[in-house]
Amino acid sequence: MTHSPPASPPPAHALRDAGGPQDAPADHATPPHRLHTSSPAYRPAGLLPVPASSFTSAITRMLLASDGSTTLLLEALTGGPISVHLQSLTDQPAAGMPADVRALLQLTSDATVTIRRSLLHDHHDTPLSRNEVITPPSTPLLQRIATDPAHPLGLNLIAHDIDHSRHLRCTGLARWSANQRETASKAYLIRAAAIPLMLVWETFNPAVVPRGLHGPASHPATRFAS
Repeated sequence: MTHSPPASPPPAHALRDAGGPQDAPADHATPPHRLHTSSPAYRPAGLLPVPASSFTSAITRMLLASDGSTTLLLEALTGGPISVHLQSLTDQPAAGMPADVRALLQLTSDATVTIRRSLLHDHHDTPLSRNEVITPPSTPLLQRIATDPAHPLGLNLIAHDIDHSRHLRCTGLARWSANQRETASKAYLIRAAAIPLMLVWETFNPAVVPRGLHGPASHPATRFAS
């Protein structure tokens, strides 16, 4: 196992199940309106930046600006439990990831990340959000959470008593599907103290989460990277 130099923050794989993230000092989440911090910026290629305050719906603004569990908020919105439908789970060399991803997750060039793509559904089986999660090399416990096909990641972290915080990196618009216009979306980093655990990108179903904006919207799908 490769260890970071003493002067650098410990990578996620330096944690141990016996003394993991829950034993790290508490970290205070960045207020949602303060996106510019000392951490590197991050914007997925398919996310067009728009401030959360630009959306007309209070529900949409709440989901985008919140630094708490999205799954719990969706449960409150829909009035029932949330289930996860795993779409894909792949490993990818860190060397092939964008520079901002490598910086935020403190990846070494020889590391391998796990990329999880899933849909969250409500108790009527309506899809609520499409999620992409990038997880760096980690402890066996965190790896089990990242690859668990049956439980949403946020609830799994809470269930295992892992003390963590969410740090908003970008809000805006992204495609829900190839046949629909852009809808509300957000990207954030989950950390335990200074240790990065996951990088999350969520896009919300426009049939459930209103996508309307104050003023003219950036409608053309061609504005998005492919």
